[in-house]
Amino acid sequence: MARLLTLHNAARNDIPPAALEACTEPLLAGPDSGRWDMILTNIPAKAGMPVLEDFVRRSAGLLNPGGKVLIVAVHPLADFFRERIAADAELLHEHRGSGHTVFVYGGKTADRLPMAAPVNAGPGFPARYPFYARTAVTCPMENIPVYLETIHGASGFDHPGGAILAAAKLAVRLKKTGCLVPQQSPLDGGAPLLVHEPGQGFFPCWLLELLYGTAGSPPPLILSGRNILALESSRHNAERHNVERHCAEAVSIVPAADLLLGRGALLEAAGRQRYGLIAAFPELLPQSSLPKTAKGSQGNSQLTALWDALPPLLAEGGVLLAAFGSSDAERFDRKKPPGFTRLASVKRNGFRAVAYRM
Repeated sequence: MARLLTLHNAARNDIPPAALEACTEPLLAGPDSGRWDMILTNIPAKAGMPVLEDFVRRSAGLLNPGGKVLIVAVHPLADFFRERIAADAELLHEHRGSGHTVFVYGGKTADRLPMAAPVNAGPGFPARYPFYARTAVTCPMENIPVYLETIHGASGFDHPGGAILAAAKLAVRLKKTGCLVPQQSPLDGGAPLLVHEPGQGFFPCWLLELLYGTAGSPPPLILSGRNILALESSRHNAERHNVERHCAEAVSIVPAADLLLGRGALLEAAGRQRYGLIAAFPELLPQSSLPKTAKGSQGNSQLTALWDALPPLLAEGGVLLAAFGSSDAERFDRKKPPGFTRLASVKRNGFRAVAYRM
């Protein structure tokens, strides 16, 4: 979404797409042959020190002769960037503002210019870029321990979060009552699973363990969301989970800002099959940040879009499990269209998970 918005604004300012390469995560993504005259970033402090250190070194090596990098950094990171630029690049200019410092630097002289390649997502991402590795953690969810290898820059960090814990509690309840699987297409070897906005992968790994344990062959698992790093982390952990269970099923990812915009790609990823179970953890924009319309807040359209996306994606008898903050969940439930039956809901520490059958 950020990339599309950048290209849209560039076009409105008469900047041709060929002159601009707009990328989101990971830092310095781009074509393998890419070299740039200018790299601009309001660099995210949460990316992690190893990632930021690699950024300075790699960005200096991705410049054309005479090229420049412009970084906007928060003051607590100013000393760090000043040291890294001195070690790996040539500082050309520094400007200190009220809360941020701007650094402008270029590559070292031609005979010392480091060779570099962009950092691109894809299968095996954590192994190819070990500086993105954050930690390994085991977290019990509803008495099922989940082991994850987390990475810098992905949402969720090292804990599943309240929405996921509420969804897990609800999923256990649905499994006990026989409501978690589609009525007309059993999950085992049947309809694919979809987890939207999976974070680091806590919920998909836990769900595979809940449904299959050490037996059975799970159907295709597709992960979607707007954060490429989160999708790569979640894919890595889900595939590692399958390997440990001696199961060779691959995990697919679909970058999608929401289920409505990504609907076509999600159906393609599932081989044109509809999903038996969709678990969604939508990252809604705060109501206070959205413009008002004659009919109310634009936030309502985010929830409407989720409902609109479901009929072509969800199999007949399939289950939607969605988790939000409590107030968003209540608004979502009020917008439930005909054709969906609410199965159950769970509230937990300010979050609410709700399940529906189509």
